[in-house]
Amino acid sequence: MKNFVAVLFALVILLIGLFTFVPKEDRDHINPLVPKDEVYVQINKDTVPKGARYEYTLTGYNEEGEEKEITFGSGEILKEKAYLKVTVKGSFVEEWEEAQAGELPVKVETKLN
Repeated sequence: MKNFVAVLFALVILLIGLFTFVPKEDRDHINPLVPKDEVYVQINKDTVPKGARYEYTLTGYNEEGEEKEITFGSGEILKEKAYLKVTVKGSFVEEWEEAQAGELPVKVETKLN
């Protein structure tokens, strides 16, 4: 019984540490319960230089037209007004790729234009 309590106590301490010291995007990345989603954005704001990289914080929409703000980085300045399809898992950005206007879901296209 003492071993069970000790293990339970150690798990509680570990979880408290995880939620206290690990950033949210990293927790989302390792959490198997957080679903992946595709969010479409348009480069319509200035970038913020972060060392040798550039950071973008943009408002995007998933296929159902639900709004989501995402932050991601790039090694180069992206084309103004370009559309991107961003794969996210919670607040963690897995990848992004350029999308053409004709490839956007209808609900997304109406929200971005």
